[in-house]
Amino acid sequence: MNYVFYEQSGKMLAAQVMEQKEHHVHAKGNGSSLQKIKLKDVLLQGEVSLASSQHIVEQVEQLVEQADLSFVWECAPEGVFEFGDLARDYFGSGASLIEQAAMWQVLHGAPIYFGKKGRGLFTRQPAEQIEIALAAVAKKEERLRIQAAWTEDLVAGHCPEEILQVRDAILQKKNANDMTYKAVVAAAEQLKLTVPQLLLHAGAFKNAFELHRATFFAEHYPLGVIASLPLPDFSVDDLPLNTELKVFSIDDSMTTEIDDAFSVLELGEGRYRVGVHIAAPSLAVQRDDAADKHAASRMSTMYTPGEKITMLPDAWVGCFSLDAGTIKPVVSIYTTLDLKAETALSEVESKIERIHVGANLRHDVPDMQLTADDLNGEREDYPYASALKVLWQGALKLSAQRDAVRGKPENNNRADFSFVLERADDEGLKGDEVVQISQRMRGSPIDKIVSEWMIFANVNWAQMLDGLNVPALFRTQSNVGVRTSTHAQPHLAMGVPAYMWTTSPLRRYADWFNQMQLLAAIRHGVTAPMQAPFKAKEVDVLQRMSAFDEKYKAYAEQQSKMEKYWCLQWVAQRMHNDIYEGDAIVIKEGVLRLSEIPLYMPCPTLPENIPLQSRVQVRLQSVDWVALTVGVSLLEVPQSEPLPES
Repeated sequence: MNYVFYEQSGKMLAAQVMEQKEHHVHAKGNGSSLQKIKLKDVLLQGEVSLASSQHIVEQVEQLVEQADLSFVWECAPEGVFEFGDLARDYFGSGASLIEQAAMWQVLHGAPIYFGKKGRGLFTRQPAEQIEIALAAVAKKEERLRIQAAWTEDLVAGHCPEEILQVRDAILQKKNANDMTYKAVVAAAEQLKLTVPQLLLHAGAFKNAFELHRATFFAEHYPLGVIASLPLPDFSVDDLPLNTELKVFSIDDSMTTEIDDAFSVLELGEGRYRVGVHIAAPSLAVQRDDAADKHAASRMSTMYTPGEKITMLPDAWVGCFSLDAGTIKPVVSIYTTLDLKAETALSEVESKIERIHVGANLRHDVPDMQLTADDLNGEREDYPYASALKVLWQGALKLSAQRDAVRGKPENNNRADFSFVLERADDEGLKGDEVVQISQRMRGSPIDKIVSEWMIFANVNWAQMLDGLNVPALFRTQSNVGVRTSTHAQPHLAMGVPAYMWTTSPLRRYADWFNQMQLLAAIRHGVTAPMQAPFKAKEVDVLQRMSAFDEKYKAYAEQQSKMEKYWCLQWVAQRMHNDIYEGDAIVIKEGVLRLSEIPLYMPCPTLPENIPLQSRVQVRLQSVDWVALTVGVSLLEVPQSEPLPES
């Protein structure tokens, strides 16, 4: 029977000729319908005695498997040769069509030994090149063997040292083409786990807590959390020292970066000069110097329960933090507060100066748990009572002004939660510490004093920079939400015409950036646009704005994630027989929050018509420490009075 041999997808195929034409044949391959094959694509044609195309192909494959590549290479002539000629040299002068087809397949499938030079034409590769290629193949095979062994170890729950050393890069997919990453992915696929779950299964991390921290740090602190930054070399002796003020700050007991402080100077007849004083690290900073680059790389202090990674090194913070008993440079904003006048605030003025800090008040200690009655009445047995009463009255007036713009009072009845982790030693968090979570309602009088006077400073300085056409990182809010902008626009939710962050320059890069611009505005006035470190329409300003937003969002997400981890630890530490039962609050459709802690949980079985803020009884079990989820089931749905919004 007459057959043609032709190439398809790098393989030699045979088909029985059913009809011969001048430029093509109609042929039938193994189990196929009649096909048209152009003669220019035919490598061989002739009579073959085997019964079918399938038998022919099987015999070709058998000869290919038996071929000795080294001997074939030895038989090949120098220069370009035709595969049929080599078949006759290798198999004998009477080489059959099947043997010739097998030779083509051998040559075509061995690019290490032979190169293609045209249709049916080949040349043998140089011996030196073959040696190099074979070594590369052997190396690849060895790598695949090692990779397979690593995969086997990972599946068995053991993490090879080579993978342990690059575990963070694997989590970030920075080495996706490396054999370590491929071994991890293969093991994860076998066990039907995610990559983080697989690494935890194999012991690359001691626990899920270490996994969540390492994942975040690998991306956002690639050089480590310990910062190395030379202390600032600067002098502020030429700045005026304001000696007539009694300055104090108000923070919680955990705050070490004290950015802001207050002063109240009595003027008589119900009038006071109120000062808001902000630490001034930008006095020692130039655009793009080491400190600016470092601050821009971190963008903010990062907070999670029991842990804080500062934007600036502690020693650097110490040069500017408004610690009690120190004299520090500040940017101050003053206003005259007239408690008897209809227009309460006037004569706003900004200064760059030095102050002596008298005290650091802590609002979470018993002496500072003040009520509105304490601040409105005769009580005087708390620190800086007279000044706090004045600040309180001023805060009420500032708040009323904003409420009038908004058309409604501000909603400050949300809850804040504090996490206290009981550590066994000072070696750092391990993830299994006993956790206590306490709830504190926002909107206390002390909260209002601090927030209103900080808003006052932020609004007035935003208006100053906007009026001078000095670019800054403004905060705006409209119907599409809150965003950062290089141009001042109203912040509708706050009821102010312009707003920017300026009062936390030791903790937040937006404030640091804005303070550099603010110094130029205070010093140079109308020429500030030309003197400011950052000029209008600079691409770099937009890049820093975007980088800040991105990093700030990432930090907030990590804080939320770790708070959820510690909430689940709180639950796990109170489980009996791996079950926790307690009260939860309906937050929105299908979502609950435990009444005691900020653990938000989807609950698909929650009735659709249940009122928001209702209490329900829930059972929690089966914590997934990697996904940070917990199984929720309803026990009962009693009715209750709505709780404060959380």
